[in-house]
Amino acid sequence: MESNFNDEINIQDLAIRIIRYFRKYFNFILVLTIIGLVIALFVYLTLPKTFESKLIVMSDILTESYSKEITESLNNLIKEGNSKTLATKLDLSESESELINKINVESVKKDNQDKEIGEIFIVTADIRDKNILPKLQTGIIQFLRNNEFVRVRVDQKKKYFVSMINKIESEIKSLDSLKKKLFMGQPIYSKSSEMMLVDPTNIYSKVVELTKQQWEYKNDLELVDSIQLIEGFTSFEKPASPKLSVLLAIGFFGGFFVAIFILTLKHLFKLANSQQS
Repeated sequence: MESNFNDEINIQDLAIRIIRYFRKYFNFILVLTIIGLVIALFVYLTLPKTFESKLIVMSDILTESYSKEITESLNNLIKEGNSKTLATKLDLSESESELINKINVESVKKDNQDKEIGEIFIVTADIRDKNILPKLQTGIIQFLRNNEFVRVRVDQKKKYFVSMINKIESEIKSLDSLKKKLFMGQPIYSKSSEMMLVDPTNIYSKVVELTKQQWEYKNDLELVDSIQLIEGFTSFEKPASPKLSVLLAIGFFGGFFVAIFILTLKHLFKLANSQQS
């Protein structure tokens, strides 16, 4: 019991000393803390602002591995300061390409994602001037579409859809001709010149089925572009970095601990001088 009582007295004594210490040097600590906040505010006002925005696209041709290669290629150009090549790739001026800090193309995979509608990609751009976002958006989409591998795949799909549409069109015309002959009571013969028994209801159902397939292929042909824009870049007023709240916190604690450090050094020097004397 006596030990616990002594511990409580020691803790109380320590707390009282700390309070007295801060009361004694309160003005000094306050001044350095305010200086830290002022420096943080000055840094915020002088540092170049970086804005972040995201572009969402869909593609059934672009792959996750290729998106990583695109990210690495573009960011390497940014790191080495090759604004001329970057401007050519993204259809920007050199001065506009110099305002780009980073571009990231990332695949967003979901377990329940419909594979037939393609894969979702998010393009994140870190820039120093948000006014270039509309032009950058157009440049990125064109850059993704104009890749040689992507163009070949798109051409192959276009030829396939056109071929299927034409083939179905030919089959529909053939069935329509057959239906007309049936309604006119004309005999229908096969190549072996034997009479064929045809049910008009089946012909109608088949025409409807083929027409539905034809429209599906036509829709696929209209959407055959390698990159489909889902949501464009959004221009935000507040910069992504630097963050004022983070800088103010750093300035506050920085000024506070610098003050404590200076006071501690002052106290140690005082002790050293008193021991020498």
